[in-house]
Amino acid sequence: MRFTFASSHMKFLLRAALPTGAFALCAVLLAQYISMDHLRSLPARLGDVAPWRWVMAATFTLGSFWAVAQYDALAHRALGTGISNNRARITGAIGIALGQTLGFGVVTGALARWRMLCDLSLTGAARVSAFVCATFVICWAIVTALVCLVMPAPEWTFFPSLAVITSVPILAATLILFPVIRWMKVTVHLPNLRISGAILFWALVDTSLASGTLFILLPAGTLAFITFLPLFLIALGCGLVSNTPGGVGPFELVMISALPLGDPSHIMAAILGYRIIYYALPATIAGIALLRPFAASKHQKNDGRVPSHHWLNGSALIAQNGGTLARRAQSMLALWSTGQTVTQFCDPVAGTRNDALQHLKDTAKDTAQLPMIYKCGAHMAATARLARWKVLHIADEAIVPLASYETATPAHRGLRRKLRNAAKANVILRAGHPLPFAAMACVDAEWQTAHGRARGGSMGRYCPNFVSNQWVACAYIEGRLVGFVTATHGGDTWQLDVMRHSKDMPDGVMHSLVNVAILAAKNAGSLYFSLDAAPACPHPKHRFWHWVTKKVATRAGGPGLRQFKSSFAPVWKPRYAAAPTLGALTLGLIDITRAIQRPKPLATQDTQPTHNVDENYELASFTAT
Repeated sequence: MRFTFASSHMKFLLRAALPTGAFALCAVLLAQYISMDHLRSLPARLGDVAPWRWVMAATFTLGSFWAVAQYDALAHRALGTGISNNRARITGAIGIALGQTLGFGVVTGALARWRMLCDLSLTGAARVSAFVCATFVICWAIVTALVCLVMPAPEWTFFPSLAVITSVPILAATLILFPVIRWMKVTVHLPNLRISGAILFWALVDTSLASGTLFILLPAGTLAFITFLPLFLIALGCGLVSNTPGGVGPFELVMISALPLGDPSHIMAAILGYRIIYYALPATIAGIALLRPFAASKHQKNDGRVPSHHWLNGSALIAQNGGTLARRAQSMLALWSTGQTVTQFCDPVAGTRNDALQHLKDTAKDTAQLPMIYKCGAHMAATARLARWKVLHIADEAIVPLASYETATPAHRGLRRKLRNAAKANVILRAGHPLPFAAMACVDAEWQTAHGRARGGSMGRYCPNFVSNQWVACAYIEGRLVGFVTATHGGDTWQLDVMRHSKDMPDGVMHSLVNVAILAAKNAGSLYFSLDAAPACPHPKHRFWHWVTKKVATRAGGPGLRQFKSSFAPVWKPRYAAAPTLGALTLGLIDITRAIQRPKPLATQDTQPTHNVDENYELASFTAT
C-alpha cells in the first residue's frame, strides 16, 4: 500500500516537473536572444502597435474561437451526450480558453465543462475533454504536415511531414475497420470519417486564424504569411508537447530563433500582445462565464426508442446488436448504428416511405453519420431512387406463403426426401419451453468450432436471454440434442433466425426443424414465413459483381445456403441497399460487413436466461415425418 501511494506521488511530481523543466530550459536558451533592456522596452513596443492591428488581432481571435467551439459540438455528437450544439459550442470555447491558458488541458477543460453543464457527469465531461484534446493533436499533426509540404518550411520538416501524410490513409482505414478498440478493460470509440473530416477542417481554420492573430501584430515586412504559418504551427506543437501553460517557453523559443531578428523586442512585443489577446482575454471571459453555468434541461430529449419486445419481424434481429426502434410522429424505423453510417434496417415499421427517408436523414444529421438503408423492399428502393439515392440489389429474401404451403406438392420433392432421412434416424423434434440452455450452448460452441465465430449485425446469435423470447424447436437423437432453430414470431410474418447443429447431425434434421417452424407459423395464423436472405448478384453480366457475389456467398454459407432454402419452394423477393452517394453506399456496405463478421461482444445480461411465458406457446414433441 505504501509503495503504491509513493508511486502515485512520484508520477504526479514527474508530470509537474516536466513542464517546469521545459520552461526553465527554454528561459535559459531565450536569454541568448533577449536581454533585460529588451524586456524593459516591451511596454513601449506594445504602445507602438497601431490600433487597427489590435482590432484585426481580436477579430482573428474571435474567428479562431468560433472554429474551436465546433470541436465540442462534434465531440458531443460523436459521444451521444444529448447536449445541444449551442451549449456544446459555448462550453467548448470556455473549456479550451481555460485549458490552453492554465495548462493540463484535459483536466482543466473537463472541470470547466462539468461546471458549465449540469446535465453532464464528471466522467462524461472528462470523455469530451479527452476526445477534443486527442483529436486536435492528431489533426494539428496532419495540418502542420500538409502546410510544411506545400509552403516554405525548414528543410528538416520534409520527411516527418511526408511520413504523417502517408499515414493518413492508414488512419482512415483504421477508423472504418476498427471503430471500437478494446484493450484489456479499456474501450475506445473512434470518431467516424465524417466527424474526423469536420474536425480536421476546423483545425485548419482554427490554427490559420490563430496564426493570423500573431502575424498581424508583428512589425510590417517581418515575414511573408506563407513562410510564417509553418513556423507558427511548429511552435504551437512544441508548446503542446511541453504541456506548459499556454505553451509558454517553447513557443517563444521557436518563434524568436526562427524569425528574422532586427530588434528582438519587436518580436517579443508581438508575442506578448498575442498572449494577451489570444490567451489572457479569452481565459478571463471564460472565468467570468463559469460563475453562471447552464441550468439543467427541463425536458429530457426523447430519442423515440421503443422497447425491444414491441419489435416485429426481421427488425428484431438487430436489437441484439445495438439496434434501436426509433419512433417519431410520422414514422417508426429499425435503426442500426454501424460506425460510419446509421442504417435503416428493412422497410419502415410504420409510416410512409417518404417520412421514413426524411426521418433517416434527420437522424444521420443529428449523429454526424451517413444515412443508409439495408435490405429494404422494392417500394422503399424506388422511393430512394426518386430522391436521387444510389440503390444496389444485394440479396434475395426467401418468403414462404403459408396459405399454400404443403409438403405433398411436386415443388417440395427434395424436402420430402430430407424429412424421410431424418425420420429414419429416429429424430425427435420438440418445440416450446423450458429450453435446454446448457445443451444448446454446447451445440452452439461445437457449431462455431466447425464454422467459425458466429456472425452478428443483421444475424441473430445464440444467447439464452435472446432465444428465450423466440419460438424454438430442438432435435434429439436418443435424448441428445443435435440441432435447434429459432424464429422471431408474431405478426403476419415469422422469420427464421438462429440455426445450429452438431457435427454428427443426421441428414435432413435442419430441414425437419425449419418445416416444423413453418407449420407452427401457419397454425398461429400468420401469412408468411421468411427464411431470410441469400446474396444476389447486382449485375449478373458484370465480372466484378460476379466475383464479389461469389465471395459474399461463400462467407455467408456458400451456394448450399440458397439450395437449402429453395427446398421449401419459397418466393424470392429482391432486397436492396441504398445511400445518398456511391461513396456513402460503399462505406456503408463495408461498415455493415465488418459489423456482421466481427460483432461486438454480447452484453452480460444477454447471456442470462429468462423464462418466456406465452399462453399460446406450449411444449410439443413429435417425430420427424
